[in-house]
Amino acid sequence: MNLLTRLIILTSLFAGSLALLHAANEPYIAYVYPAGGQQGTTFQVTIAGQRLRGVNTVYFTGSGIKASILDYTPANGKLNKLQEEELQKRLQEIRKTRLDEMRNKNKKPAPVAPVTNPAAPVTAPVVPATATPAVPPANPPVVAPGTTPAATPAEPPVVTPPPIVLPDLPELRNLDQMTIKQLQQVYDKFLNKQKQPKAPMNEIVVIEVTIDADAAIGNRELRLRTPAGGLTNPMMFQVSNLPEMHEPTEYDTPPENPVPLTAPAVLNGQIMPGEVDKYNIQLKGGQKLIIAAQARNLIPYIADAVPGWIQGILTISDSTGKELAFNDDNGFDPDPILYFNVPQDGNYTIKFRDSIYRGRWDFVYRIYIADQPAMQVLFPTGSRVGMSMNNVPADWGVTVKPPMTDVQFPELPRAAEVEPNNTIEKAQAITIPVVINGCINSSDTDYYKFTGSTGDTIVAAVYARQYGSQLDSILRLTDAAGKVVASNDDFENKDLGLMTHHADSYLMIKLPANGIYYLQITDAERHGSDLFTYSLRVSPPQPDFSLTISPSCVNVPPGRPGIITVSAVRKDGWDGDIEVALKDAPAGFSLGGAVIPHGKNSIRMTLTAPDKKSEQPISINLEGRATVGDKVITRSVIAADNVMQAFAYMHLVPSQNLEVAIAGGRRAPIIILLNKDRLKIPSGGTAITTITIVPAININLPISIELSDPPAGITLKDASNTAQGIVLTFAADDKHTGTIDNLIAEVFTTIDVPDKKTGTTKKQRVSAGVLPAIPVEVVKQ
Repeated sequence: MNLLTRLIILTSLFAGSLALLHAANEPYIAYVYPAGGQQGTTFQVTIAGQRLRGVNTVYFTGSGIKASILDYTPANGKLNKLQEEELQKRLQEIRKTRLDEMRNKNKKPAPVAPVTNPAAPVTAPVVPATATPAVPPANPPVVAPGTTPAATPAEPPVVTPPPIVLPDLPELRNLDQMTIKQLQQVYDKFLNKQKQPKAPMNEIVVIEVTIDADAAIGNRELRLRTPAGGLTNPMMFQVSNLPEMHEPTEYDTPPENPVPLTAPAVLNGQIMPGEVDKYNIQLKGGQKLIIAAQARNLIPYIADAVPGWIQGILTISDSTGKELAFNDDNGFDPDPILYFNVPQDGNYTIKFRDSIYRGRWDFVYRIYIADQPAMQVLFPTGSRVGMSMNNVPADWGVTVKPPMTDVQFPELPRAAEVEPNNTIEKAQAITIPVVINGCINSSDTDYYKFTGSTGDTIVAAVYARQYGSQLDSILRLTDAAGKVVASNDDFENKDLGLMTHHADSYLMIKLPANGIYYLQITDAERHGSDLFTYSLRVSPPQPDFSLTISPSCVNVPPGRPGIITVSAVRKDGWDGDIEVALKDAPAGFSLGGAVIPHGKNSIRMTLTAPDKKSEQPISINLEGRATVGDKVITRSVIAADNVMQAFAYMHLVPSQNLEVAIAGGRRAPIIILLNKDRLKIPSGGTAITTITIVPAININLPISIELSDPPAGITLKDASNTAQGIVLTFAADDKHTGTIDNLIAEVFTTIDVPDKKTGTTKKQRVSAGVLPAIPVEVVKQ
């Protein structure tokens, strides 16, 4: 029995589902512009991305926002080939006319010959009329006697082709009134392939957004949905209560009587290569304004840019062009903030650019101009949910320090640093466990001492940069003789998906002997001030974990599984099993392979959807449970997206919700994995598991089953159709004993795809989905 015959029953899983292919075909958003709007307004938003054809719905997190689809532009643009040729011809004609007008305007009049006889009449030369002789036909027709000459065939009518009509687009209106520069901009947008957006931002969707007057202000997430691909990745969208302004485009006609821009306001723009965006604003003397850019907070990571975000520079100048304030960051946040005391009434210019003059369509930004109370309402302190306030001028009467009290260990005793403790002789005595709140006030080193015993495991962890402190800590543990027992500069904390410099220190050490030990904490660059605050935890290990799930949008057909990845950050050396479970999920959802085994920090699982299509995305919550000592710890699973920074680095960026889109396909059969326990595969041997499908429908499609990214040493050896169901046989080599993982089996089929060039069809191999995850372990024979 060949493989096709043995597996034919499996095709019942995928009938009608080929329109919803694998993740490679899922729709994607590259940017949203403008990335926000004001309460109580209606406006248009441009969304650029890939695989957006057929987009039919817009979703926002939260309530109070509605949107409708206005237009879609495919990757090859709005114009067909004939329209492109027509536009090129018109642009050339109009450009020639403009150049002729310019030449004639600058052309000096020709010199006039002197008149020798003013009284002589001016007459035109007389040309004698001549008759035009008739031209006989070259070959007169020969007519036989007794016959009638044949009628001369009529000339075919001249058919005038219909004129080529260009689409009614704002950029193509009033071409005859455009300047040469504007004509060039039209050419670049519609005809210059080198200057048109490339994938993954070469498809454009225009939507109309209405924000209710009472909609909650702050950050939302926007997603699109297509019938074939499902939900897109989320993009940041901000709701404000301030007037919103947009930078003018090349095609906007300046108003005759422009209204001066005033504060408060929000400025929206896109930075293009070499561009410096300028805004003229009228301000009143005595105003204390926060001018805060949002760019990296909108798009945290840009895959093919170095650095991997907009590194904005923000300035303000007076009417003479004198620069009054400059900033290129907000502490360690790349989005700059200016704290500006307006010196006098007048006109000012706000400028924004990338630090190295990069630019592209997805270099989207928003600049908030408001006083301090308004800004705190809009964006309370916090990463990704707002902007923290650093370096506030002293005359504002505000003391802003990083919030160092929230270090997640409320059960541990607290203590404060007691100065002086900047020498080993003056080391501050502490009793373990403790969390100490301190500050490196100058280029000093803070010392703490404690008594330890042989074999004690001690954790010393600094919490500073992750809370906004300027401290780049170095932590050392020495014995009483001054010998360094352990030290650390930077410790990567994978909980912090938006942080790229993990400057906080961490030590976990088993003490080698009884005696006095000293902890030293200092700044790596020997700097210090009242902004170099820290919390230092010194305690036995506090076993714990945190969990993320990616992607934040899962697209699956009804009743079928989709692949998810759950990642764990294990804390203080804990390495046990973590069970993942659905939390209050609608009926019909289930997880496959829902355990992160000891020794692994992430694992791919499957999430199977109910067998009914849903018109709306469904928000799903998961939680992880683990037994640590004599207690059970439960932690929520945070939705996130795995995104690339600067060509190489991957980061899990938190999202507000995990959304599941159930679309496409027919109602699916039920897939039952008969072996509920983890499948034990002998090292160097084989093991089988059985899948039952109810009901089974034979559909004659060529299919194959393959393991998707399996762990090293494990292969799918055979698949057989038996009376009990589909039997899958797995083999393990003898070099990977102890491997614990999930196996994801992916089903492929071949379909006929029309070839427009030849008029025939060609075979194309496509993924038809995956089976529920199969937990496995390689054990000794």
